[in-house]
Amino acid sequence: MDNIFNKISISLIVLGIAFYVFAMTFTALIPSILGLLMQIVLFLGRTFPKLHKLFAHMNVLILVLGIGATYGSVLDLAGYLLNGDELARPLATVEQFTAFVLCLVGFIMAIQSFINARKN
Repeated sequence: MDNIFNKISISLIVLGIAFYVFAMTFTALIPSILGLLMQIVLFLGRTFPKLHKLFAHMNVLILVLGIGATYGSVLDLAGYLLNGDELARPLATVEQFTAFVLCLVGFIMAIQSFINARKN
């Protein structure tokens, strides 16, 4: 499971830095902040093995917060694709949608991992 969280968090960090280079706004770094938080929680999980489950659930909570914070971009993109609505901030919408997909994939994989661990 740590492997999943590690890959998702690194992807979020790279996403935020890449969009910061293009947009030059602090808000473009928000996915990087989420990824950094996940890396800190992963470090704590490795440092305190008895609390590993707690830290894994904390990472899932971070992913859920990321999904909740970025789901609006899905609606904006759907409106753009289906109705031709204009995007107020196209670059921000693409970044938010990418972060949404990364967080959703990480969340689904974490739940699958929890289910598999419960079975074994």
